[in-house]
Amino acid sequence: MRVVFAGSFDPPTMGHVDIVRRCANLFDRVDIVVGRNGSKVPFLPIELRLEMLQAVVEDEGLTSRVNVARWDGAIAEYAVSNNCDALVRCIRSCNDLASEQAMASMNRRLVGIETLFLMVDREYADVSSSAVRELVSLKRLPAGIVPEVVRQELERRFGPF
Repeated sequence: MRVVFAGSFDPPTMGHVDIVRRCANLFDRVDIVVGRNGSKVPFLPIELRLEMLQAVVEDEGLTSRVNVARWDGAIAEYAVSNNCDALVRCIRSCNDLASEQAMASMNRRLVGIETLFLMVDREYADVSSSAVRELVSLKRLPAGIVPEVVRQELERRFGPF
């Protein structure tokens, strides 16, 4: 089974890594797809996010099962175009569920693809890209919430934490 785990990954977090690791153990192939969110101003360039995710995949030893790609259209259309069987979405708390259910329903309506929900590990339930961006702006990024390659890049761009 081939699945798509999509997001803006702006920046990638350990919660994202948790989901990728678990998907790589559950499915034959995982496509991490970096999309564009038209309602947000990007924090990091998409090319940099792709490079960081590729480095994380390599660091985790997952290159034979995980592909990193970019897509500017609807993620459901990526899935169909690339012969993927399902979308994977991450749920951190019950607050995420309503919007994720609506998106899953619309994707099923658009192209007939199913969405599988994975709960993020409790250790990362409070970690989001938005929270990381806020912490970076405060120069207060605690250890263990972003992969080391991401932390290094954030420090290179914004100074030490």
